[in-house]
Amino acid sequence: MKKITFLLILFLGLSAVVPAQTGVGIGIYPTGTDIGVGLRSSKTSKWLLDARLTKANLYNTPTLSSFTTEASAVCRLIRLEKVRFHVGLGVRTEWNFAGKRSKVGGVIPVGVEAFPFPFQNAGLFFEVAPYFTHDFDFSYSAGLRSVAGFIFYFPTKEKATVPKT
Repeated sequence: MKKITFLLILFLGLSAVVPAQTGVGIGIYPTGTDIGVGLRSSKTSKWLLDARLTKANLYNTPTLSSFTTEASAVCRLIRLEKVRFHVGLGVRTEWNFAGKRSKVGGVIPVGVEAFPFPFQNAGLFFEVAPYFTHDFDFSYSAGLRSVAGFIFYFPTKEKATVPKT
């Protein structure tokens, strides 16, 4: 729990420090195996941080996870005007409210963002990621998660520079 809290605080701190023309992006992933919401640090930078919360289940069986969190470092390999392809490496945790042990593991997100709309800060998002998680009782899970949805990057104001005379 402390590690994930630290990673989320680190993500939010770095997203405020990383210079970019757009601010933080919010993703809504209504379809796929892990539906949920996410935050991204920037639209224009080559390297970004991605954090998400998915599969929030309040009523479930005790052996299943209640919700899943991920924090990833992502590199945009191809940055075109309206399309961005990315690959990343991150940490995935599966939490449980029923007192069972949580699972921790890794994830490798591979995806694309497309901006087909006239307003270029809103776009479509698709991602596939193999993952592997385990708890300390040697209970493993692995799979391939997919998400599709919408992403919106908040515009930032450009600072006006006054030329020195």
